[in-house]
Amino acid sequence: MSSGSTELRVRALTGVGIVALILGAILLGPWSYWPFLLIVWCIGARELSLAWRLMPPFHRAVPIGFAAQCLLMLAFGALAAMSWTQGAYDFWAPLGWFALMWSNDTGAYLVGRSFGRHPLAPSVSPKKTWEGWGGGAVVALLVGGLLQHKLGSPGSGHWVVLAALVSVFGPLGDLLESLLKRKAGIKDSGQILPGHGGILDRFDSHIIAAPIALLYLIFA
Repeated sequence: MSSGSTELRVRALTGVGIVALILGAILLGPWSYWPFLLIVWCIGARELSLAWRLMPPFHRAVPIGFAAQCLLMLAFGALAAMSWTQGAYDFWAPLGWFALMWSNDTGAYLVGRSFGRHPLAPSVSPKKTWEGWGGGAVVALLVGGLLQHKLGSPGSGHWVVLAALVSVFGPLGDLLESLLKRKAGIKDSGQILPGHGGILDRFDSHIIAAPIALLYLIFA
């Protein structure tokens, strides 16, 4: 078996494990989902701190590092808060949210790999393309429409709006983490997830999207 196929197999198996772990934590209830988010946040905060130390002094300003850690904490806090609706834990909310994120990432990867020609941000992440971004947005919006049909209240379009927010701010979070790694001179934020890198590599899309989605849900 070639090294490429072995790496792909490891990545696929780890991906299945990640999905199973997240789904299990959500479905078992708040006393498993919230501690899971706390643990993941702690690991992500450590990865961010270690990457920050590798950055050039000019980019390693204390206020910026503090702001980055606050943004990461806010993101995971938003993921926890979104599971609490109408005074009770609602597992459908985080399930739907992760479905939107995963559909956006999957659509972007498949379309970008097959049809990507125009780089989205070549100086930050050369492999990301505008075609991939569009593919991810279309798939996320389709999933958002399905969630709205199955879970949404009549007359509202919250799931479609959340899909749109994921489509815009998910890739921005991804690019933000890519910029951090590029400045730090590292390929992955960590090695805890074989074939995927670190926690930040898997949760980067939530960094900006989750707090903005929570704000929308609060004021909608």
